[in-house]
Amino acid sequence: MKTYGQYCPVAKAAEVLGDRWTLLLVRDLLFGPLGFNELARGLPGISRSVLSSRLRHLERLGLIELAGAGAGYQLTGPGRQLSGVVRALGEWAVHWVMEDPAQAELDPDLLILWISRHVAADALPAHKTVVAFRLSGPKPGRLWMVLERTGVSICHTDPGLDPASYVHLDGYVAALYGVYSGRCELNAQIAAGRLALAGDPALVRAFPSWFTWSSFATTVRAAARSAA
Repeated sequence: MKTYGQYCPVAKAAEVLGDRWTLLLVRDLLFGPLGFNELARGLPGISRSVLSSRLRHLERLGLIELAGAGAGYQLTGPGRQLSGVVRALGEWAVHWVMEDPAQAELDPDLLILWISRHVAADALPAHKTVVAFRLSGPKPGRLWMVLERTGVSICHTDPGLDPASYVHLDGYVAALYGVYSGRCELNAQIAAGRLALAGDPALVRAFPSWFTWSSFATTVRAAARSAA
């Protein structure tokens, strides 16, 4: 990126983070080391050449580094200090620029990826559990999330585990976006028929405790209350 030619902290920060995709790379890396392909999945639309360029840029500036042992990239100490910047920008957007999502933004693959980053591991069952998502909308999606206290994985085909360990979530991708973002409650979407849960009754009852939803969900709910 070209410099602004200004000796100003805001200008210098913009030179580091102002290129398209750069700030979103930092956002995703706040969730831990991620490989090149994992980063690409979280940024639909980015080309591999642009992703490589942005990673080199951040690495050259000392904000990211290779995690080692094939673990991908991770933020350095200065990079992790951008957490507050990302948080502040997101909270500002919640209050001033967030509206209902456009149809093109209702991406089930991306939504399930984001949900997988907000799992309350301590609340999960002791045994491996699967959430089977079947979402309808402008871009329908069928995905399986395998939950373990030691980690989470997403599958695009049925992992074929014990049927008793499955929770099935069917409904509209827009409704699940609403729950994830904090714009509406899970129980309200179920009551309205926009989402449905099925499976072992004990797992279905426990399901809401497995996810913490978006990092900005609390801010979204607070903004909605103040606007009411």
